[in-house]
Amino acid sequence: MLIGLCGGICAGKHAIAEYLIQHQGFQLLELASQSPHRITDQPDDHLRLQASQIGKKGNTPSEFVFETAESLLDFVTKRWQERWVTTDIADGATLDRFILRPFFLLVSVDAPVSLRWKRFSDRCRRRQLDPPHLEKFVLWNDRHLYERDIGRVYLTDRAQVRLFNSSSSVEELHLSLHKLDLGDEQRLRPSWDQYFMELASLAAQRSNCMKRRVGCVLVRERRVISTGYNGTPRHLTNCNEGGCPRCNRGDGGGVGLSTCLCLHAEENALLEAGRERIREGAILYCDTCPCLTCTVKITQVGISEVVYSQSYNMDQASAAILESAGAAQCSVMPTVHLLDYVAGNIRSLVNAINQVGYEVAWVKTPQDVKNADKLILPGVGHFGHCLSQLDKGGFLGPIREHIDAGKPFMGICVGLQALFQGSDEDPNVPGLGLIPMRIEKFDDRTKSVPHIGWNSAMNTGPVSKEQSFYGLRPTSKYYYVHSYAAPYKPGVLEEDGWSVATATYGEEEFIGAVSRGHIFGTQFHPEKSGVAGLRAIRAFLNGHQFQFIPQETFAGKEDGLTRRVIACLDVRTNDTGDLVVTKGDQYDVREKGGVDAGGQVRNLGKPVEMARKYYEQGADEVTFLNITSFRNCPLVDTPMLEILRRASETVFVPLTIGGGIKDTVDTDGTHVPALDVATMYFKSGADKVSIGSDAVFAAEDYFAAGKKLSGRTAIETISNAYGKQAVVVSVDPKRVYVDRPEDTNHHTLKTLYPNAAGQNFCWYQCTVKGGRETRDMDVRQLVQAVEAMGAGEILLNCIDKDGSNSGFDLELINDVKAAIKIPVIASSGAGVPGHFAEVFSKTTTDAALGAGMFHRGEYTVSQVKNHLQAEGFLVRQFEAAI
Repeated sequence: MLIGLCGGICAGKHAIAEYLIQHQGFQLLELASQSPHRITDQPDDHLRLQASQIGKKGNTPSEFVFETAESLLDFVTKRWQERWVTTDIADGATLDRFILRPFFLLVSVDAPVSLRWKRFSDRCRRRQLDPPHLEKFVLWNDRHLYERDIGRVYLTDRAQVRLFNSSSSVEELHLSLHKLDLGDEQRLRPSWDQYFMELASLAAQRSNCMKRRVGCVLVRERRVISTGYNGTPRHLTNCNEGGCPRCNRGDGGGVGLSTCLCLHAEENALLEAGRERIREGAILYCDTCPCLTCTVKITQVGISEVVYSQSYNMDQASAAILESAGAAQCSVMPTVHLLDYVAGNIRSLVNAINQVGYEVAWVKTPQDVKNADKLILPGVGHFGHCLSQLDKGGFLGPIREHIDAGKPFMGICVGLQALFQGSDEDPNVPGLGLIPMRIEKFDDRTKSVPHIGWNSAMNTGPVSKEQSFYGLRPTSKYYYVHSYAAPYKPGVLEEDGWSVATATYGEEEFIGAVSRGHIFGTQFHPEKSGVAGLRAIRAFLNGHQFQFIPQETFAGKEDGLTRRVIACLDVRTNDTGDLVVTKGDQYDVREKGGVDAGGQVRNLGKPVEMARKYYEQGADEVTFLNITSFRNCPLVDTPMLEILRRASETVFVPLTIGGGIKDTVDTDGTHVPALDVATMYFKSGADKVSIGSDAVFAAEDYFAAGKKLSGRTAIETISNAYGKQAVVVSVDPKRVYVDRPEDTNHHTLKTLYPNAAGQNFCWYQCTVKGGRETRDMDVRQLVQAVEAMGAGEILLNCIDKDGSNSGFDLELINDVKAAIKIPVIASSGAGVPGHFAEVFSKTTTDAALGAGMFHRGEYTVSQVKNHLQAEGFLVRQFEAAI
């Protein structure tokens, strides 16, 4: 596609072009002969006006600079499936040539004149030029937009997309552009629903009713049967000419309806079509929800579906009539039904669905499943619990009927596993049985379980090499988090008509995705798999089962689990009460001098904007640690919940939240269990919760009870409800040196880094309350205890290394990895990309986390990943375009 940007002075055209280039894979194209029209005769003024252009021209490679608009168009025509952008549309003649092409999208950009003057003044000062007074800028603006020969308004009026850029920062603009997704190719050609709704809106323009304009289109097999608009019948005086006394009297809604002479748009369309032309499958598009009277007639003639774009005062009543008649659905397009049975972070899936242009209708009863066209079954946690909940709620039968009817169905994670005969996770609970195989547990003798991280989804067949099913690509990576999977048996499912994509973990090859007919299932979480996952969701919702793969996507494909790089944001309130990202030195987050000396909390940025930045740099996960969390009560910490909600709207990788996950007491004295606190976080957008000090206290009770589980700890209750993969335990140990191992009853190791006293044995003592208090427990005892309770992952910090920029504590990491089977995230000490390569080469850690080096802008996540790739490690690279 080719995007053309036009607009006023300093509206933000070049900033938007730069975003498209940097974040969505566009390439800038220029016209060499294009020069800005002079809107002032003063040389100094002309120099100022060029200030916004300086640095924009001259840096484009020569192969992307063209002498004429025709040569530029010829170039793009041969490469229209690639992404191009230009800001060199300055006159109507150029636009006339461009707008005829089906791959061209004109986007106009505008902003308040006072804001544009401020931006212009700031640019002048950066160029060491005196900015103009506001009055002069307004005169320039008027000439630039409205003068006959050069006025840009004659271009902007023809734009297919109009942007109002009132952003106060580049970050805010980028956030808005991400949501808007200008690169979505559906903007070039409307969907069938959009096309017919536009026809209905066009028909409304013919309305002569004095009350409201309404248009309607009847469609069958994507062909227009008839159209209609509201107004008086033929041969009567038009309503707007006095033909209907009731409408012209201005009676209120519902008053004098029996005296109204106007036919409704739906009535006109039905009369025009006639009963013989309205057969099964006919769809009625109306720009306003039908009234009750029209709904009765729509039902009587057998319309199959009603689609409307604007609400009326009786939407629910009309929908109820259509539903009870069993003849039609009433919808505001387009919609997918989502079944939520407390399956963890459902908000992220809703955000992903919204991101690709669909609305969510919630399935609350078995009847809702029967009414669904497209159905998604998400799931995390325990196979037996999930299937039992569905069975208890009466959903399994309607789900089978939905699938048997050939309606689109997508299962995610446990939703995929539900398609199988059963699972070893709970042998007594049967699955749906569509796939006559069982789910088995991964072998944990040589690798960490759960399998957490980014892995492949490689097509096995029968799809050809030039195709994929539901947008899966061989070079993309997808986010998995599970302990059980379906082992892949070559050819078995393929012979039964299934398309299969697999991944490999250790020596085990397992099923990552399957498809047959209208069924699509993924073991990975597409809603947390970045652009690659959004691509799969969009393909399913749009019904694009098989798609051609660009040939370049075959280059460099490599199967297997990638090395995870995690960005961590320590979030706390600063001295003015704002939530900020900070970073400490050995957990001290105040500037040197301390609070008594006036030291302020280090403010390194805004949490949501920084999370979004790290996502676009390629972070595999983002962790928020609320380091002053809930000193009163978690239920009053609404700003942190809002951060999660906002971050999950644009960050499509896993989000972890830590701080305050424990039993607590609300401000009104109500006891709030840790499970309820975690649920609040999951509903706000978190995928995992991180438990810190409370895990140490629980471990102490575990050992005091003779290693017996109570079933009441935060780890156990959350793990039982949401699965162990949802629980991370954050560990904060520090070194304690001893002369000999016999000097302590704790597990010791011989270190290569003795202390100043020459002691070369040490043990790692656990701490609580942000490292301020030590406990009589070593790190091995803690991690083994929490693993027994049901923790799914260890976030392994190190107080001695925190803020040192000297690299990870490799001895600590290897010691912990040798003690447990669950995954470990290495944290504390990273200062350069080489530290990540070192920890992955010298330990068996499952992931590595960075903070300060990213926050201070010393290195980016992408630089770390590029370094790892150069060192031979498999990493996931960020994909910008769906």
